[in-house]
Amino acid sequence: MEENLKRLNKFIGETGYCSRREADKIIAEGRVTLNGVVPELGTKVLPNDEVRIDGKLIREKNEKPIYLAFYKPVGIECTTNLEVRNNIVDYINYP
Repeated sequence: MEENLKRLNKFIGETGYCSRREADKIIAEGRVTLNGVVPELGTKVLPNDEVRIDGKLIREKNEKPIYLAFYKPVGIECTTNLEVRNNIVDYINYP
């Protein structure tokens, strides 16, 4: 069971809501609830615990990163700036 425990600020940071330091700040401000109770800094959570910030339910990301390997042809610009002609994002056309 211990391996499933995670510090609350780390849990919030991993959801993408904010950084761990910002999470510490909002926990200290009393804006976070854990299973309906305002937790202390350093509280640990389980995956099935209900974490809310300002009343909004926060969920852990279950997405796995996607890596693309691409051999860029000559003439394609390595930029995500869509205003640049022949940019890599438009060329690959991955959603």
